[in-house]
Amino acid sequence: MIRGLKLNFKILLILTILMLISLSTLFSLGKVENFYKNLFFWVIAFLIIFSPAIIRYDYLFRFPYLQFFYTLSIILLIILFIIPSKNRSWIQIGDFSLQPSEFTRIFFLIILAIFLSKYYHLMKNNFFIFLSFLVVSPFMILILLQPDLGMFILYFLTWLAAISLYLPFKKLIQITLLLILIVAISWIFLLKDYQKERILTFINPYKDPLRSGYNIIQLKITLGSAGFWGKGYNQGTQGRLGFLPSATTDFILASFIEERGFIGLFLYCFLMTIFLSIIYFENQFITNPLYYTFSNLLLIHFAIKFLLTTGVNLAILPIIGLPVPFLSYGGSHLISDAILLAIWHSLRYY
Repeated sequence: MIRGLKLNFKILLILTILMLISLSTLFSLGKVENFYKNLFFWVIAFLIIFSPAIIRYDYLFRFPYLQFFYTLSIILLIILFIIPSKNRSWIQIGDFSLQPSEFTRIFFLIILAIFLSKYYHLMKNNFFIFLSFLVVSPFMILILLQPDLGMFILYFLTWLAAISLYLPFKKLIQITLLLILIVAISWIFLLKDYQKERILTFINPYKDPLRSGYNIIQLKITLGSAGFWGKGYNQGTQGRLGFLPSATTDFILASFIEERGFIGLFLYCFLMTIFLSIIYFENQFITNPLYYTFSNLLLIHFAIKFLLTTGVNLAILPIIGLPVPFLSYGGSHLISDAILLAIWHSLRYY
């Protein structure tokens, strides 16, 4: 039997439902052009998910290929500082935009998986904790300098959660205290004024309701007007009329909740929970230590991304600028997630 055709039916069903939610929300918001673009991105994503039938992704974990793609990833992030652009996080290609940090997630996870699978028994040592950070720090530093706070937080929390699996409780307390110190230093010396403003605005959005507090206020209005069952398909006002910024990207879940209510939120959370549970269950059958580590990192990464974006869309976390997994408009995050799933599916057979 062709290896790539033995895809998990439940994963495909969940992704199909999420695709329908995403596309219907875009269409309801009146973003017809975005609807057709995202439909195109979804077709590519499904083709990639089926690609293990003809592509052996385990080669990505071998040195010559890994060295090439690691170097390419760093070059892509550096190029952003060279080419002229209004937004340093994106590369414009005709009518399409490419976000390198979405694709470099792939090799960030691979590099981290290789390190942890080899040195997991030494992670109690402070040197190896630091070394684990050092090997992936080029990704995080370049992303932070863009600056893309949302992607940096996603990368950093993935690393932190990954190493936490191998640390005793006492060591976790020490790292927590160190992180508090780093956050304090970052607030004083590293964070831009607008990034500080986002956090302060989250605490008190009415301090500047027409500028820095506008997004969070409109987000709360969107959620508050939804009710349990929502306003109904094509009946939302906040997203359709442009009151809710980034209604098709960072806040697409809030747009969906406005029309489908909190029953819609429950549906999305239920689908993502089942999605993560399937990955967790399937990971138990992976015998190769390296691939098992990568699969667990993938689970952690998707879980963190899901929790962060859902928290932002429910106005319980500060706005950081991350696409909602499998819902937001855009090809970079969707295609890179599809590649990660293709790698995961491929590795289950080695």
